Amino acid sequence: MKAAFKKDFAYAMTPLKILSWPVGTWPLQDYNAFSSARTILAVFFLLLMVTIVQTELCLDRSDAEKNLDALVLITCGILAVAKVICFRVWPAGLVANFTSAVADYERTSDKEKRVILRRHARMGRVACAGVIFFSYFGSTLFMLATMFAEKEEEPFNVTEKDAPNYPIPSENILAIVNAPDSLFVLIFVLEYMMMLMTSTGNLGSDSLFFGIAFHLCGQVEVLRLEFSKLNNEHGRAVDRFVVLIKRHIYLLHLAEMLNGTISSVLIVQLFSSCILICTSGFQFILALSVGNVVLVIKTFTSQSALLVQLFAYSYVGDYLTRRMENVGNSAYFCSWYDLPKSVAKDIVYIISRAHDPVQLTAGKFFVVNMETYMSILKTSMSYLSVLRVMVNA
Repeated sequence: MKAAFKKDFAYAMTPLKILSWPVGTWPLQDYNAFSSARTILAVFFLLLMVTIVQTELCLDRSDAEKNLDALVLITCGILAVAKVICFRVWPAGLVANFTSAVADYERTSDKEKRVILRRHARMGRVACAGVIFFSYFGSTLFMLATMFAEKEEEPFNVTEKDAPNYPIPSENILAIVNAPDSLFVLIFVLEYMMMLMTSTGNLGSDSLFFGIAFHLCGQVEVLRLEFSKLNNEHGRAVDRFVVLIKRHIYLLHLAEMLNGTISSVLIVQLFSSCILICTSGFQFILALSVGNVVLVIKTFTSQSALLVQLFAYSYVGDYLTRRMENVGNSAYFCSWYDLPKSVAKDIVYIISRAHDPVQLTAGKFFVVNMETYMSILKTSMSYLSVLRVMVNA
């Protein structure tokens, strides 16, 4: 069993640790000076990138393509800083859930329960791989786009020495500080690392949340299975029912703590996603109209990352709600007629509580589910239609 525990736990948690440890947000780490140094270094690089891009935007607003790129980078950088600080400064919800996950894997010996946990761990890995792939691919594409842009400009400006292009808009700032051309490769690599750090802080933090949220859903599914098997075997129905009630209360508390950890950041996430989906879609349409293949691919990747990220949050919120509701359904369909009267009466309270499940919320008032996802898409498309009409007019 110990070998099985290690294998299942590593399968579920290793990708999350790889993404969260470099920025100091791994919940099972020792919260010491070394972990604090990693967080401070990550926040410093993120704030440095946001400052550079914001200053560049103030110095030169003539290039619409760079302005839109700057908007995406600034928004993603702010979100990354907010998530890293939130997960580091207020980690109680994550620590409680991850500590509970360790105990869950240690004491789970039933094969059917292990299959449920493994299935939800797979769902967490798929969500993690999806958002991280689009994020890292988008960062790499931003870097490659500057290289292709330079190659395209060379035949037209052979005699004129242009300023080199960088992964993030920073040409004017580097010109002000008089950065030598010999440092071009070093600056290029550093800026690319800043973009990867932004992806890790933003989408990597999301992956950490998705992974533990799916594990919590797996535990709720195990509880539903236990309720469906509730019977009066050996006259122990009352004791078993009390254990299941305490477990239900405990899982509800973990869900509330997890929601409290991300709720304040989610309101910014939803608002910025709506704006960026709209602007990226507008940029995508303009790039198609002029036949700019590099820009088409870059904007399509950025928009795909935004849509995948928003879809993942909406799906997790919707899935968590459905699993909580199924606990009441399972209690309703159990063999309550064979149970003692005191237990059969109390099942009504389980069903009643299940009709008011914990939901993933943004700012404690905006429910995040698939309906929210569709609403944001409709709003973004409406804004995009207005922009198209304004440009055509």
